[in-house]
Amino acid sequence: MDESALERYFDSFIANESWTTERNQWNNESHTLLSEELLSEFSRDEADETRQAAESESRTDSSPDYSSQNSTAAGGTPEPEHVDSPVRPMSPVMPVSRVPALPVPQIQNVVSSVRLCCRLDLNLIASKVWNVEYNPKNYKALTMRIRKPRTTAVIYESGYVICTGAKSEEQSRVAIRRFARMVQKLGFPVSLFNLKILNLVASCHTFPVSLERLTMAHRQHCSYEPELFPALFYTVKAGTTLTIWASGKISYSGAKSQAEVYKVFDTIYPVLSCFRRQ
Repeated sequence: MDESALERYFDSFIANESWTTERNQWNNESHTLLSEELLSEFSRDEADETRQAAESESRTDSSPDYSSQNSTAAGGTPEPEHVDSPVRPMSPVMPVSRVPALPVPQIQNVVSSVRLCCRLDLNLIASKVWNVEYNPKNYKALTMRIRKPRTTAVIYESGYVICTGAKSEEQSRVAIRRFARMVQKLGFPVSLFNLKILNLVASCHTFPVSLERLTMAHRQHCSYEPELFPALFYTVKAGTTLTIWASGKISYSGAKSQAEVYKVFDTIYPVLSCFRRQ
């Protein structure tokens, strides 16, 4: 082999060897760079996924739950919402002093009268009607009783009737009409005229009273003789008298209406309070 051919061989061999070496170095560098880029990309993608997950969780917490609203609208029971009530200052609790109530008087008897506008045959009435008493030798009037309301009527031959025993003005009027109806059924031309209340008797219980001190302070209104009668008579006005016992019981007669009874008791109660016995 000549020398020139050998030199060309060595030159091509060296060139091929150097190119192979450079190619291997380039492949190694490319693989190294590719792995580093892949690692950096992977870490970048992982960081992005973590950030997106955190943002989605924050949006879920802050956004309203539309599914719960839809279930409520569909017929579910809405959950109660806590609403803070406004703070109101409390007013101090003051002790309540109990004032004793005034005693209420009770009507015990109502006396009323009426005229029947006709003369009556009391013998006929006594023979035809039940619950009647008539003894002309002892008393010229006839006595008749009914149960509802439980009252008694004193009937005169002139047609004048007095009714007693009712517990109210209305009961007295009802009783008089029933007595008149019983007489009318016997054939008498009865007609009611001048029906009026003659007297109301009422009573109530209060507190023990010192009658001696009351007599000394109101001598012009009081009449008190304990040797003859244990109660005190207190004259409110002409025709109306209060009977007061030491125990506190009060009886009142002479009133013409229930309103007058209440007015008199409201007047006498403060007077008796000044002489209350301990």
